[in-house]
Amino acid sequence: MNIKKFIGLLSFILLFTACKKFDHYLNNPNKPTNATPALLLTGICDSVFNANPISAAYAVRHLTYYERPSESVNYNWNRADFGGYSTLRQVKKMEELGQGNASYQGLGKFFRALLFSRLTETFGDIPYRQSMMMDQGVDKPAYDTQEEVYVGILQDLEQANELLQANSGKIDGDIIYKGNIQQWKQLVNAFRLRILIHLSKREGSTKINIRDQFNAILSNPAKYPLMSGLADNGQIVYNASDVSNYYPTAGSLSVATLVSLEQSYVDLLKSRKDPRLFSIADPVAGQPAGVFESYNGVDAGLSPADQQSTASKSSLIARRYVDLKAPINEPMILLGYAEQEFLIAEGIVRGWASGNAETHYNNGITASLAFYKITGSKTTDYLNGALVKYDAAKGLEMILMQKYLAFFMNSGWEPFYEQRRTGIPTFRVGPGTLNGGKVPKRWLYPLNEFQYNKENAEAAVARQYPEGDNTNATMWLIK
Repeated sequence: MNIKKFIGLLSFILLFTACKKFDHYLNNPNKPTNATPALLLTGICDSVFNANPISAAYAVRHLTYYERPSESVNYNWNRADFGGYSTLRQVKKMEELGQGNASYQGLGKFFRALLFSRLTETFGDIPYRQSMMMDQGVDKPAYDTQEEVYVGILQDLEQANELLQANSGKIDGDIIYKGNIQQWKQLVNAFRLRILIHLSKREGSTKINIRDQFNAILSNPAKYPLMSGLADNGQIVYNASDVSNYYPTAGSLSVATLVSLEQSYVDLLKSRKDPRLFSIADPVAGQPAGVFESYNGVDAGLSPADQQSTASKSSLIARRYVDLKAPINEPMILLGYAEQEFLIAEGIVRGWASGNAETHYNNGITASLAFYKITGSKTTDYLNGALVKYDAAKGLEMILMQKYLAFFMNSGWEPFYEQRRTGIPTFRVGPGTLNGGKVPKRWLYPLNEFQYNKENAEAAVARQYPEGDNTNATMWLIK
């Protein structure tokens, strides 16, 4: 063979081999390159369930932080974002990839309902029907009224319940219920009760048949199963399989040293001799644990300087919330059995369904105490306490108060939305809360909406809020 031809052939072989090796190393066999519905479901669950509760705890006066108050500590907050739409795009993709599996379609409907409810409860009117149509050329979606959004949310939840059946398809990637379709179905229906209760102020003044939908769920448990205990909680469990899977506030130095229980919350617990206080707070430094007199809070209405001056005589949040040790961390609840029972009790008191409100009220309290491993005679004694024993004449107020007490460091912004709806309990205001002594009712729309979707955003503001895009303006939901 001619030497030049030989060298050329050898060079070609070496080049081809090198390219083949290079292409080979571009592919990581341990990392998936194609999304699957299971992979997307895992990420969606983590995004939705694994939420740091600390900002909401400040806003609802469970806790206060007095070193560098942020917009969540005082009430002088401003804009929120549309980040929920990013997760909604993942939900849409999961549904597309899960075609043929009704379980993924049902979960998609549930997550759509949940994420859109968060968005509308934050702002009011939001892009809804056109919000996920970028692939169809809709890059400036119109805003739907809050009423229309809730119509869609409730329809999605009805469809989710219908789609999630025993034979609807295996669920992989499920870090919440490990593929248990029945438990997802129970969560869907409990969440629907929450949404209907959110609409209580609109009963009789909306096209949504609130009362009938609520009653339909409770009167047909075969079609609309609900949670039966703590094991059915919609929650994410930490340190079950990964030693780095810590509780959101674990290892936080500021939470460990600069976050105290808020005074009004401590007073509510102490006046009821509530044993949950000993699980969620540390005693004042130098005082014995497990004695009510050893626990105090900081008045969040005080100026930051005055809060700091009284902090040494207050109870810090319990150390387990910042401890990195696996056995000490607790699950993060999105919606639990205790809340479900309070929702049912409220619906019964409102006349939306038949049943015994006291039984469900007691179930809610018992479940909340059991979450903190408080059972037996301690529970019985608490239920018979002067300010706890159910009084039908004060039924609604008692139900709402116990729900608020049970929300500590769980369920995200739900306690704020509930106080906004009911006014229970009264939140402390003062120099430390700013905002003219008012508790805000919403967040301002994202600034980029007025830059890139100006016409629709401005129309939504004008339609809802004559005073403008204002944190103290009242959305349709709570008028």
